[in-house]
Amino acid sequence: MKSMHDGFSEYQNLVQTGDIARVYKGIIDYMQSLRRHLRDKHREYKMGSFNQGTMDFTYFSLSTKELKAEQLKLVIIFNHQKASFEIWLAGQNKQVQKQYLALMDEKELGAHYRASTHPHSILEWEVLKSPNFNDLDTVTTKMEQSVKVFLQDLSKNGDQQKERPL
Repeated sequence: MKSMHDGFSEYQNLVQTGDIARVYKGIIDYMQSLRRHLRDKHREYKMGSFNQGTMDFTYFSLSTKELKAEQLKLVIIFNHQKASFEIWLAGQNKQVQKQYLALMDEKELGAHYRASTHPHSILEWEVLKSPNFNDLDTVTTKMEQSVKVFLQDLSKNGDQQKERPL
């Protein structure tokens, strides 16, 4: 791994072309737009704060009455390194995370879900890899539909075991 000093000239060149700053700002603007869209169209979602991250993850959370009661939330993420939009199930704290991670071993959810790869997630879904930023309406529609599917999947699993939404 290069030292910060060794990588600085490469960083400086990227910043000077203007592309990296322009694209990063575009991603931030889009994620804020997606958050507003979900907030305005789905009053049942309780939106968390927006975090633009440090060129690793840009994200915001959303919850429902049912998830909030279980100290859970969905996190809508743009993963900069993978260039992907993801949805993660996360807990309010590490104790909740640990409790639900243990439950995940016993559950059958859709094949598109993966076990946690990050200390702050319980369950993850990589929804869009290398999205088309020239067609943000399609990206928004896909993300909105995927949030609904994730919530329905959690709810269905909860119907099988009444004491938990998973």
